[in-house]
Amino acid sequence: MIVIDTQKSLPRLSLDEIIAAGPRYASDPAAFSMFAQGLRPETWLLDASGTGSLAGASAGFAFYGMLMHEVVPRLYDVRHLDKLGGRFALRLGGLGPRGEFTVIAMNRRVLTLSGLPRDEATGQPVVDAEIRADAFLAFWKDFLAQIALSTLFKAAIPRAALLRVA
Repeated sequence: MIVIDTQKSLPRLSLDEIIAAGPRYASDPAAFSMFAQGLRPETWLLDASGTGSLAGASAGFAFYGMLMHEVVPRLYDVRHLDKLGGRFALRLGGLGPRGEFTVIAMNRRVLTLSGLPRDEATGQPVVDAEIRADAFLAFWKDFLAQIALSTLFKAAIPRAALLRVA
C-alpha cells in the first residue's frame, strides 16, 4: 500500500469535510472539489509496486512532487479535466514554489507540470485553488482509505456468497 503517513498521526479529511470547512483548508473549496472529483479510485494504488518511487519519497517536498507527477496523471480522468477547461492550477500551501502544479490535458492524456500558469495581462500566477499541504495529505489518506474499504467490500461479497453455498 502507498505509504502516506508513517507515524499514523495524520488525520483523514474527506472531500466533504474540506468543503464544509470553507477556506480553513482550501482557498476555494468548490474549485478543489471540482478538481478532486476527477480522481478515479483505482485499486493499483493500494499495491506498493505500482507506486514504488513514492515509498522512497516518504517525506517532504519529494513526496508531493511524486504524488502530483506520477500518481495524479495515472488516476485523473482526462474527460473531467477537459470539462474544467483542460487545465487546473493547484498550489499546495506552505511548500513555496515546489508546491505549485498545473495539471493539463494534452493529446487525451493528463500531465502534471511544475509551476503555475501566468496571466498574460499581469504576469501574475494563476491559481485555481490552494490547499494546505497537510490538508492535501489528509485528503489523500482518506482517498486511499476509501479505495481500501471499497476493495475489501467487493472481496467480501463473493466470499459471503461462497459461504452461503457451502
